[in-house]
Amino acid sequence: MKIFLLNILLFISPIFYAQEKEDNPDFKQYSSSVFNSKEAALSVVSSMNKKSPETFSNQPSTVLIQQIGDFNKFNATLQANQTNISVGQNGDGNELLIDKTAKSITQNVIQQGDNNKITDFTLNTSYNVNTEMIQNGDNQNIQNIGTNSISRNMKISQKGNGASLIIINK
Repeated sequence: MKIFLLNILLFISPIFYAQEKEDNPDFKQYSSSVFNSKEAALSVVSSMNKKSPETFSNQPSTVLIQQIGDFNKFNATLQANQTNISVGQNGDGNELLIDKTAKSITQNVIQQGDNNKITDFTLNTSYNVNTEMIQNGDNQNIQNIGTNSISRNMKISQKGNGASLIIINK
């Protein structure tokens, strides 16, 4: 029992010691006052060189992702001369799977809510594909398979809870 207590003291005491704040004069030369206040930190961040969205539109491939929440997933397999993808997932457990081969791909997706899922497959089409999908609610499902002349500029908007949509384009 004494050995057990001794082992616990030996292993825990360095952890407690490491958590203590120590004023060491040797490290003062490395300290920075840049982030001592919120205003100073914000001025540093705001002065950074940021790229505008117009800069991205001239690039051959752009994927912008904003995920707010837990367990959101985004998986894309894209093959095109030009690709512009914008994804916004706000909620928990949202999934987006895109697998497309086309001349060019432009896609905007917004998932607002929890447990929404989009599966979008377009394989070997000669069209310029421009798709917009919006899910606003919970437990919604969109499955889009294929692209034709009617669906190449498709916009889908789902509102509410528990809706499901399957689109098959031949």
